[in-house]
Amino acid sequence: MKIALDISPTQTGHRVRGIGSYTQKLADEFKKGDWDIDFEFFETPGSPPPADVIHYPYFDLFAHSLPNSKKGSRVVTIHDVIPLVFPQHFPVGIRGFINLFFQKRALRNCDLVICDSETSKKDIADKLSYPEEKIKVVYLAPGENFKKENNIEKLKVISKKYNLPSNFALYVGDVNWNKNIEGLLKSIKIAKIQLVMVGASLKDNNIPETQNINKLIHKLKLEKKIYKLGYISEEDLISIYNLASVCVLPSYYEGFGLPVLESMACGTPVVCSNVASLSEIGGNAAIFCDPEDPVDIAKKISRVLNLKTLQKQGLSIKCATRASSFSWSKVARETIDVYKSANA
Repeated sequence: MKIALDISPTQTGHRVRGIGSYTQKLADEFKKGDWDIDFEFFETPGSPPPADVIHYPYFDLFAHSLPNSKKGSRVVTIHDVIPLVFPQHFPVGIRGFINLFFQKRALRNCDLVICDSETSKKDIADKLSYPEEKIKVVYLAPGENFKKENNIEKLKVISKKYNLPSNFALYVGDVNWNKNIEGLLKSIKIAKIQLVMVGASLKDNNIPETQNINKLIHKLKLEKKIYKLGYISEEDLISIYNLASVCVLPSYYEGFGLPVLESMACGTPVVCSNVASLSEIGGNAAIFCDPEDPVDIAKKISRVLNLKTLQKQGLSIKCATRASSFSWSKVARETIDVYKSANA
């Protein structure tokens, strides 16, 4: 069987976002595995090479990114449809709706859809009118290099490089409405802890959401409590996960929530919302909070910060154990199972 994987997201602006990371890690796993499959990686979505199955790892809701033509069996990954679940917070305009129409039409020519969670599966079936029985859930995973770092000197170097405080909460992600950064900032003020924020959009002052975040930081007088690092390398990010006292993801909604697993893999406790896919991913290791209530978010952050040494160690082990049940070899294996089903 020959599989053609579109790796164009690794060559565009998506390369520093989750879509690019997903595509790159999937391609890397295919390259190093003994799958008894002929893989070809291409960078022109509209001109795929001849193959039994063509996999498009990205589906843009409001740009016509998925070709209409059907050459062989087609599989597409749709990570989430959050803008369709909460349209009032994601205005797209007439052009966006026209492109959505064409995307939905192109989707009809896809044999199977891969998504990241049961939550996304239900949303895709509902909002894109795609048959639920043709949607396959393949959970994502943290990279193999996300793990507990025991090299204290290395951590000291990273802490000095970014001028980090000794104790801090960590946020990793974007600035979209569903991330609930307003609730996060209010909870940080209540919990009286410093916050390190990682994500390219956080330092892009041309983005309206980033401008609003900056205004709120000023309004709450948190300028000296917030460290916005922007985009950083994966290697440095792993060290920062290890340095953090707690990772916080109080989203209103997530299609998956990879920072939860990345943090857990590093043995760092996680406070996240008790909604959507986060309850799937966090399992019995996350500390769940109510995203609508900054006081509750702060309470859960403080709970983690006030754990005694043995309790912290126990929670750290529990987090790492939970994360270990997700792996990229498993992602690749289950993705190949989808290919085989599409080609049957």
